[in-house]
Amino acid sequence: SWTLSFTAPTREEAQKVLAGYIQYISDIVVKETLENIRNQLEIKTRYEQEKLAMDRVRLKNQLDANIQRLHYSLEIANAAGIKRPVYSNGQAVKDDPDFSISLGADGISRKLEIEKGVTDVAEIDGDLRNRQYHVEQLAAMNVSDVKFTPFKYQLSPSLPVKKDGPGKAIIIILAALIGGMMACGGVLLRHAMVSRKMENALAIDERLV
Repeated sequence: SWTLSFTAPTREEAQKVLAGYIQYISDIVVKETLENIRNQLEIKTRYEQEKLAMDRVRLKNQLDANIQRLHYSLEIANAAGIKRPVYSNGQAVKDDPDFSISLGADGISRKLEIEKGVTDVAEIDGDLRNRQYHVEQLAAMNVSDVKFTPFKYQLSPSLPVKKDGPGKAIIIILAALIGGMMACGGVLLRHAMVSRKMENALAIDERLV
């Protein structure tokens, strides 16, 4: 396991800094997690919308092709004089696989009317309708800001048992030593300057003599 700790001038400040750091990291993780979820939702919604649009085009093209075939079948049925559906009476009836006329001109005309009246291909395709509902639910979904704990610690921030770093006594001793060294240095420097002045004065006296 890992232990997270901070050093501060006082115990209370150390506890406060540690708690603030934990909260700061938690807020960042929560924010990044929510942004990632929103991005994934947006990508998924866009993908499903584009796929749904392509399938709509495919089904619309298929519907247009069926309508055109029915037009041809109606022309053939009228040319053959078949107005009513053809019944086999138990016998096999051979029909054109491309342009069926077994419904007769009346049946084909009615079927053509129905298919031409379709304004939304989802009306005749249950799978497309289900997917359209799914896409609408995705588009309406909104990931709001929520508060959650991204990770947990075994213990909450507590007051430190002992104070980290040098104690007051050590700090006082070091300060005294540094002060003494600076004082000695000042005395030596002053003594050197006085000695230098005396030497210069003696040299001048000797020249005068």
